[in-house]
Amino acid sequence: MGLEKIQHIIKYIEEHYHQNVSIQKLEHISNYSYRNVQRVFKAIFNESLGAFQKRLRLEHAYKKLIYTSDTITDIAYAVGFDSLQSLSKAFKKQFKVSPIQARTEKLMVFENFINSSREEDKHINYELVFLKEMKVFYIGIQTKNYNNDEIESLWDKIDTLTGKDNATAYFGIIVDQPLITDKLKCRYEACIDSAPTGNEFLSTSIFGGRYAKYIHKGSYSLIEDTYRQIYKDWLANPVLEFDSSPIIEHYGKNDSNTRNMDDYITEILIPVKKK
Repeated sequence: MGLEKIQHIIKYIEEHYHQNVSIQKLEHISNYSYRNVQRVFKAIFNESLGAFQKRLRLEHAYKKLIYTSDTITDIAYAVGFDSLQSLSKAFKKQFKVSPIQARTEKLMVFENFINSSREEDKHINYELVFLKEMKVFYIGIQTKNYNNDEIESLWDKIDTLTGKDNATAYFGIIVDQPLITDKLKCRYEACIDSAPTGNEFLSTSIFGGRYAKYIHKGSYSLIEDTYRQIYKDWLANPVLEFDSSPIIEHYGKNDSNTRNMDDYITEILIPVKKK
């Protein structure tokens, strides 16, 4: 049993990270004993199921602290802690700073990243859009800091399984925030909107809310510079409150519909907090 066999378990925990997840429920959705699931999960992620869920709670809390103006107490309850004190204790143990420090010193999360830009600073515009919920089919990987070669290999695998089709929509789910998540534990999900044959893919839903849409033009190898500018502009003028759910990349112009890499267009869709 490898990563592909426990993807649905991972997805369930992601969607219910703020709730108590019972052993019986995990055994039911996996068709494996809890002990067997734990063994495989530990081998792949080097952490237990319980540690994984707790990490998700803390990482969502961190994102809410730096992205929103929600009170720290409200954040504690929203991510599944029973008190502000329990969040604060676990948060400081995980990140070596208190929740208050994380909020007041949020620049420290982004500073090294935005200062390593390979391009001159330039303002980047965004458009607020509402996107309806959409069913997609995906294969996920664990990737070191969203390594571009690993992601390209995943898409090559998908092209082999399904063939390139310019009528298919392609999306990438940036499951974690690599400026917060351990770089060795980052996860990426490659999604298509047309139902594939075979059992390599799982289905999920994306969108169903408001997003700030930014545009990256050109090679995917330079997309980090676009993210740097997004965060730099947002830090300078934080009009938007982002949500803690994953960023989604929509590969509108890609190698299925253009030969020139300079013509690639990627929509970077950052979820915006509901009012």
